[in-house]
Amino acid sequence: MTAAVISPVAATAHAPSRYRPDIQGLRAIAVGLVLLYHAGAPFLGGGFVGVDVFFVISGFLITGMLLRQSLETGRVDLADFYARRIRRILPAATVVLGFTAIATVLILPRTRWEDIGHDLVGSALYYANWVFAANTDYLNAETVASPLQHFWTLAVEEQFYILWPLVIVGLLFAVKKLRDVTALPQSPERNRRRIRRSLELGVALMILPSLAWSVYWTAAEPARAYFVTTTRLWELGIGAGIAVFAVYLERLPSRVASSLQVGGLLCIVIAAVAYSSATPFPGIAALLPTLGAAAVIVGGMAGRAESGAARLLALKPMTWVGDVSYSLYLWHWPLLVLGTQLMDDELRFRYGLLIVVFALLPAWLSYTYVETPFRHWSYVASMPWRAIKVGLAMMLASALLGVAMLIAVSSLSGDSAEGPSSALGAEALYSDGSAGEMVDEVGSFEPRVEEAVDDVPSLYEGGCHQEQSEVDVEPCVFGDSESDYVVALVGDSHAAHWLPGLLPIAEAQGWRLETYTKSACSLNGVALAGEDGFYEECYEWGQRMAETLRDRDDMDHVIVSASRYNPAEDAPESVPTGSVEDGYSQVWRELEEDSIPVTVLLDTPRIQIDLPECVAEHPEDLQECAADREKAIEASGYGQQSAAAESSGATPVDLTDAICPEQECAPIIGSVLVYRDSHHLTATYARSLASHMEEEFRKADELQFLND
Repeated sequence: MTAAVISPVAATAHAPSRYRPDIQGLRAIAVGLVLLYHAGAPFLGGGFVGVDVFFVISGFLITGMLLRQSLETGRVDLADFYARRIRRILPAATVVLGFTAIATVLILPRTRWEDIGHDLVGSALYYANWVFAANTDYLNAETVASPLQHFWTLAVEEQFYILWPLVIVGLLFAVKKLRDVTALPQSPERNRRRIRRSLELGVALMILPSLAWSVYWTAAEPARAYFVTTTRLWELGIGAGIAVFAVYLERLPSRVASSLQVGGLLCIVIAAVAYSSATPFPGIAALLPTLGAAAVIVGGMAGRAESGAARLLALKPMTWVGDVSYSLYLWHWPLLVLGTQLMDDELRFRYGLLIVVFALLPAWLSYTYVETPFRHWSYVASMPWRAIKVGLAMMLASALLGVAMLIAVSSLSGDSAEGPSSALGAEALYSDGSAGEMVDEVGSFEPRVEEAVDDVPSLYEGGCHQEQSEVDVEPCVFGDSESDYVVALVGDSHAAHWLPGLLPIAEAQGWRLETYTKSACSLNGVALAGEDGFYEECYEWGQRMAETLRDRDDMDHVIVSASRYNPAEDAPESVPTGSVEDGYSQVWRELEEDSIPVTVLLDTPRIQIDLPECVAEHPEDLQECAADREKAIEASGYGQQSAAAESSGATPVDLTDAICPEQECAPIIGSVLVYRDSHHLTATYARSLASHMEEEFRKADELQFLND
């Protein structure tokens, strides 16, 4: 983020720099939208578009700076450019990273230290956006946000600051070589014209491919597309384009410019109010706020930065917020995350609003006593390489804090894992009837709270689980791959989490066990609701899955399981609708009619609290982590599946008593942590259910066992 000072890029290369108060005011609007959105404002479902406004501003200001230097000297001083970026960005960022590292250790549970340690390293080295993109999937969909998640925007901008100047250097080199080789006439004006044309081409090559990729990737993988640089580069490119084409845009009549200012602000506000987390973003939707920001910037050109609608933006309170907006952006998010933690993960809007208002204090202190003094520190201001060396030292120091946090997590986990394991999990219920009772404290247990989130079935590591956007029906094979007895495990992640318990049975009995699982999708014959309405990919996958099973002559048995679902209310007329129970019954009955028996592993109780995090916070008061059995069953898919099993003739298998045997569901049974989040079993506990599972299967007398 750059101070709003830029040459107007007139026909002469030596136009004076001019302060743009309207851009500082626009920056205030952008940060205000982001802060209110993060605070939970119910009227700003799309407040995240403030980030897109920032991108356009940054692209414009940075490119204007580089263009002016190119036109004046025919070159770009990269050392000076990067030194200026370091002096502007790194001091405040380093302070916030240090604060967040300390606050994490003091306030947040150990379950989050490892992830935040990785985030800290990524933020310090400015590749955090790729870290968040890589870690955004169904497995961690309910994970609490990182206090450093907002650093993804800084990472995008820093990567732009590295890439775009190098592109300009390459274009300037090409212009010079072309001029030398072709012996083109040389004059300052002609050279500047060639430079402009080359940069116009460079801007087009930046915007068009990135925008096309953004549209495609937002549709294919919206969660990841939100963070990656390749889908965001065009937004900074729009700002760059304004600077490059400013010599033409300045000529717009005053009436048109005034209309652009008003229209641009309206576009930003409309996007902030009309959009929501369900809006596919960035993609096409990002055009509204980015073009709106561009319109405001263009409207303020040619001396109109304080006329028309820009008068509002140029007010002193607006420009003051714009001045501290960078620090305010840095500080508000860690404070919100910490505040949410201190308020037991329930941060109402009024408290969120108080926090973001309070964030003005550290933002002002940071701006006054960190940012400004460092920018004017003679030691780093006099020689670019000094600033670069100091900047690298700050980045290294912040990264080392993240490494130290990772080492601390490893040390704590290592200490607690010493000695022989006494973990029995559900097996303990056979020998000790009280093993499932609620206690306030236990000794060692597995997996450790820091490791629980990664204690998942092996099919995830093998790439066997379909993401929400995928519709392929491809099995992963476990057990005896050459066996003539084929069993399919089908469903969502709640089917997948049974695999560690099912696998020992398959191996002992010589089954060929095939898994067909997909995120947030059950095998159902009617339209189901997803996050954004009708879950089209789930319906398509379900149809393919049912057809595949029925067409298999060698399919001997199907085991299904799933979480709780709601029917879709907005499905096309061509798609069958009805209750979730009817959808299950239809598919299961069709399989039974094709002589493929169906066993239903009834859904696990949904305890609705992040269990590892709760245990980490209350190691001596585990009662705080108990869940009412009746409410947990009611919140799960248990009722839907048991009703469908009764109406379809499928065989239900109920393992609830081996998971929550008492009225209160204990977080730890037999020295094993039962859940890895609020509703998925840890792989360790699921593995301990093998004997219980086999016992229930044998009672049902549907599956083939060698000694039957």
